[in-house]
Amino acid sequence: MHALPSLRRSSLLLLALVLLGVPGQARAQATGGSNFAWYFISGCEREAYGAIANYDTARAQVDQALRDMYGRGQRRLRIPIYHGRGLNTGTVMDSTGGDLSPRHRGNLQGLLAAARSIGFAEIMVGFFPIGPNAPTQWTGWNEDLYQENWNLIVNLRPIIAASGIHYRMDLLNEGTPTPTQSVLLQYTRRLWSNYTSVFGKNDTLGFSIIGSEPGRISQIPQVYGGNLPYLFSLHFYENASQHFVNAHNQMNQLGLSQGWIIGEALYNDGTSASQLRSAINATGRTVFYLAQWPVRLPATCASPSAGLGVNVAPPVDYNVYLGYGF
Repeated sequence: MHALPSLRRSSLLLLALVLLGVPGQARAQATGGSNFAWYFISGCEREAYGAIANYDTARAQVDQALRDMYGRGQRRLRIPIYHGRGLNTGTVMDSTGGDLSPRHRGNLQGLLAAARSIGFAEIMVGFFPIGPNAPTQWTGWNEDLYQENWNLIVNLRPIIAASGIHYRMDLLNEGTPTPTQSVLLQYTRRLWSNYTSVFGKNDTLGFSIIGSEPGRISQIPQVYGGNLPYLFSLHFYENASQHFVNAHNQMNQLGLSQGWIIGEALYNDGTSASQLRSAINATGRTVFYLAQWPVRLPATCASPSAGLGVNVAPPVDYNVYLGYGF
């Protein structure tokens, strides 16, 4: 393709940005996409349709979902790994002994290969320990389960790294603790120390953060000490603009100027897209990309244990966020 003359090229770029309503200096740096954990949902029943757990038996459906997502403009994925000791739900996979079964390891490898083949540019792999493995539920330290969770990361990382697709690791979904979660603080400190001592920190963003909770942001220095991640992942849902600006200001006060990934947001939601774009423009905070969570309002499948839950699968549409420069 022939290069455009510089003046014409610049004029066309400016016109495109004006049409999008997005100042160039405030744009997200890369096209985002979705959290992809389920390839189907029946009513509110998602559990039987985990993309990793069933990849060998539902490959055609999972691959078609990925192709549809890519075809609608998505270029990045966040892939949750749900695991727990003795659990096999169709989404949650047994991690007894610190590894997945050979079947589930092969499924993860196959899913990542498909994402790369289809053309996705990047993935974030998030660890979602469930049941006894969830340190958010521990009332005291559990060394046995800590070792299981740590060894799962160690054993799966080679599969992820060998996939040939650029990746980052979220070592514990929404794992940044509140000031009262002393066990979770102990867990994240130790896991961060273990991971960075063995693997460094080039391929991890540490622990994702519920962006609407200032108490969690206040704990960032306690979690990481002087060994901070190169970027952070924050999750924003309702009142996204207010929470984004508040989190930005609080991080600035802590001297944290790193760029962000928005790791979760409402599904293809115009209000969220508009509010987040406005907040990025107002603050100048670098946002590398956005990954939507498969829930739209009203959150018809919400539950006390699952928060907003899930009511969209697969999460194909992304046009609203694309229209706001994400």
